[in-house]
Amino acid sequence: MRETEISIEKTGIKAGLIISASLIIYFMLMRFFNLTGSAIAWGFNFIILFTGITFTYRYYRTKTKPNIEYFPGMLLGGLTTAVSVFSFTFFIYIYFWSVNSVQLLLLKDNILFMGEAVTPLKAAGATLIEGICSGVIISFVLMQYYKSGFRRTLNDKSIQG
Repeated sequence: MRETEISIEKTGIKAGLIISASLIIYFMLMRFFNLTGSAIAWGFNFIILFTGITFTYRYYRTKTKPNIEYFPGMLLGGLTTAVSVFSFTFFIYIYFWSVNSVQLLLLKDNILFMGEAVTPLKAAGATLIEGICSGVIISFVLMQYYKSGFRRTLNDKSIQG
């Protein structure tokens, strides 16, 4: 077994910060190409979060053991999600509050706001809700795979799964 001293907390925080940085870079690219009003472009955040959580599980699995226990795995996914989404939401709030409040007008047609006046707090709240829900769903789905160690590499010697 390849168990080493690796903690769920450190792994989740580091991975969450990397995912958050990826989301911020992608947001800045969306802003540069004037795509912040596109729901499809915003949907790509789900793919970034999915990819980040997947790599987090794969990294944790390679550093510990092939089968990730269900509760610790959900904790890892939840912590990764929380760190990435909360820091990205904080960035969104600061961005719309101080840097570009005019950009909020493009979000007015978003179905979540239903034509209401959009504020930086509402935009951040919507981002938080969407991100947390997505992360929990992603973690739940991925844990069905990683709890059993379904696809092992040739170096894994565990018989279970």
